[in-house]
Amino acid sequence: MKHKIVLFFIILSCFTCKLFSQITQASDSFIVYESTNDSIDLSNIQLYFVDSLGYYFFSDFTDSILDISDEIELVGFTMYSGWDSTQIHYPKYDFSTKTDTTYLLLANTNDDYVHPFKGVVTSNFGWRKRRFHYGIDVNLNTGDTVVNAFHGIVRITKLSKSYGNVVVVRHENGLETLYAHLKSRFVSSGDTIKAGAPIGLGGNTGRSRGSHLHYELRYLGVAINPLDIINFDTYRLNNDTLAISKNTFDYMHKISAMKAEAKKAKWVVVKKGESLSVIASRNKTTISRLKQLNNIKGTMIRQGQKLRVR
Repeated sequence: MKHKIVLFFIILSCFTCKLFSQITQASDSFIVYESTNDSIDLSNIQLYFVDSLGYYFFSDFTDSILDISDEIELVGFTMYSGWDSTQIHYPKYDFSTKTDTTYLLLANTNDDYVHPFKGVVTSNFGWRKRRFHYGIDVNLNTGDTVVNAFHGIVRITKLSKSYGNVVVVRHENGLETLYAHLKSRFVSSGDTIKAGAPIGLGGNTGRSRGSHLHYELRYLGVAINPLDIINFDTYRLNNDTLAISKNTFDYMHKISAMKAEAKKAKWVVVKKGESLSVIASRNKTTISRLKQLNNIKGTMIRQGQKLRVR
């Protein structure tokens, strides 16, 4: 590896101008910027390029995610530790340790992004009652065609209990997109597909109530709010570049806090003749607190009902 590194730097020093000229002019080149802090100060940015062959060329590159101290040439997908065609979700990276800001180029031209399906959003990214929704739901009719968002390679295509027929595509810019509840799938794992290529037909498979597309965007296994990237009214990208820092994933801290609180929770089952007043007194709490914890608007409870008391 050391000989390879020395040889690479000799070649790079001889042809630097030519290489960077070719890379910056290539229409399918991707540029990734790494800032040394989260204030997104452009004067502190270090950068590397990915040419049309999928190789990185960089100068004084540092990254809090990717350890490349012993590796000079990297294909576009090797920020991931491996290629898994069975597990839907890549293991989540701990972004709480990230100290810099990554800028992902989303598109060079208008053809680099195609909206998966132009429908009405029925459920957004975020909390739904006590569960977190990691994507966006878009209304469609069973049989409507769903297309791929960015150029990439199909990593997953399978039938899942929760997602139903699901397709996951890993893209050149490091993002992964997930398309769930499909009626049928047109692609196979390992297929290279362009933006706009049909991947399946919309449906109502898996844990789904009514036909819709569940659409997720993830980076190193962690979900990103699609609204941070896409305008679902105009069906276009908000920007051609996405800034990713640990602040992008602040919602993860809230989820962790909710899970920690849930572990401390105490539940009781309502017995015959019991009222909120009786249960509150027995558990050293108040009626208003019981109503808040259990989303109760009135005062009526029923025998056998499960109530959280703390």
